Amino acid sequence: MMTKLLNYSEKINIILILLVSFAANYYYGSIGVFPVDTFAFFDSANFINKGFLPIRDYWTSNGFFVDFFQSIFFRIFGTNWYSYLLHSSFLNFIFAFLTYRFFLNEGLTKNASLFYSLSVAILAYPPVGVPFPDHHSLIFSLISIYFLIFTIKKKSKLYLLATIISLSIAFLSKQVPAGFFLILIGLYLIYFSYKEEETNFLILIFSYSFIVISVFTIFLFITSIEIKDFFIQYILFPLSIGSERSDLLNVKSILLSLINEYKFLSLLVFIIFFQVVNIQKKNEINKKKTFSATIFVLVTIISIFNQELMKNQNIIFFILPILIGIIHSLVIDNKKEKINLFILSLIILNIFVTFKYHERFNENRKFMDFKNINKSNFIDGSLITNKLKGLRWITSKYSSQLELEANQVKESINFLKANKDRSMIITYYQFINSEIDHNVYPPNRWYTSDGVSYPIKGNKYHENYLNFFKKKLKEKNINKIYTIKPLGKNAFDFVFKLDCVKTFKINEILYQHSITNCLATLK
Repeated sequence: MMTKLLNYSEKINIILILLVSFAANYYYGSIGVFPVDTFAFFDSANFINKGFLPIRDYWTSNGFFVDFFQSIFFRIFGTNWYSYLLHSSFLNFIFAFLTYRFFLNEGLTKNASLFYSLSVAILAYPPVGVPFPDHHSLIFSLISIYFLIFTIKKKSKLYLLATIISLSIAFLSKQVPAGFFLILIGLYLIYFSYKEEETNFLILIFSYSFIVISVFTIFLFITSIEIKDFFIQYILFPLSIGSERSDLLNVKSILLSLINEYKFLSLLVFIIFFQVVNIQKKNEINKKKTFSATIFVLVTIISIFNQELMKNQNIIFFILPILIGIIHSLVIDNKKEKINLFILSLIILNIFVTFKYHERFNENRKFMDFKNINKSNFIDGSLITNKLKGLRWITSKYSSQLELEANQVKESINFLKANKDRSMIITYYQFINSEIDHNVYPPNRWYTSDGVSYPIKGNKYHENYLNFFKKKLKEKNINKIYTIKPLGKNAFDFVFKLDCVKTFKINEILYQHSITNCLATLK
């Protein structure tokens, strides 16, 4: 009877995690639009179902897995806003659920494990809401850490395979922080095999890795994605960006960030370090408990370093509840009254940081730059297209002119529906190609001028990009390129000679660029 009650309570907990994970991500993920990020995987995933593939058909430096996974959701549930958020909500749940299982494995009660995992569900994916490569990479990297811990503690071959697969998915979502986690996990697995004299375990590591790489190589072959193109776009070009960004890092800026931006993470890392040292000195039996804590100290350091390297909006604060839960697990064997007060303070701290960062990133939508924008003033996304039903349309640029923006976008869509033959559409509103059912996908997923989306002039892979762009123009025999503000002619004019393009204004945001006898003589 007791077993049945325990099973029932665990099912209730999993249902609660499911409901919070989906509800939080759907609700907050539907508040506001930052077009270049919000729609980054909308058109691209839909076009996979029409036969267009990343690397092969459009230049992409990250998000390879995100594209393909989202295309599955679109194929099953239709190309719409709900299935777009279903993808990220599902991953939010999987991560929160594995966090729950992790804490149970660390010795916490079901209620304590539920408490910390619900905080993770609130803080992990909802700040961005939609599928995004940075979140995918970090979350799958952390999932690989969970599986690593299960692997070491249980010496499980299945968990070892899961570790390698999840780490591979993280890398195919975005190269960093997955690359840093790959180094951490790889070195530790080799160290563990050597320390425990587990030669067979080491053989399994290399065998599983070889199998995963082989399967991916076969996938590239089947989809006609050239291995050379994959390496240039996904490995070599991003490395050229990373080397430039790493030059900007300095010890002083990182220390200031640890004190100001990451003070709670720094505090928790210090407490964990103190607890680990204390346990190592006093209790030989509980030394195994310090493994997870030590790993997560390194995880936090990697996450902070990566955040500083990327210089993007901060996404790592959902690690806070995990660190607090780890501290909780380190002290639960101690029955002293002071420890009970300490655990109470941990619970209060977790409530505080969850509320603090929920308010900042979910309520205020900091990731979308909506801190000072009235979020109750919005346009229903269905007024632009039924594919966006459920989206509360707000953009920071047009926050006081939402109807004007919505009308201009809709007017542009109506024009493009009637003028889509042999044309290419370059825009941050990357749902428009899906709405007009176009049959030409632009050569890029991202169009930013900072040299991160594609190799700009001066980058050693710029010539590769130029040849790639020209090839797509010739293959589709493009005679018109449409741009929608804030993008304009400068998004592509480096490909053509000066007298090859004539520009016409269609409306306040839409421009038509006619290509006149240029395709055969592209510079």
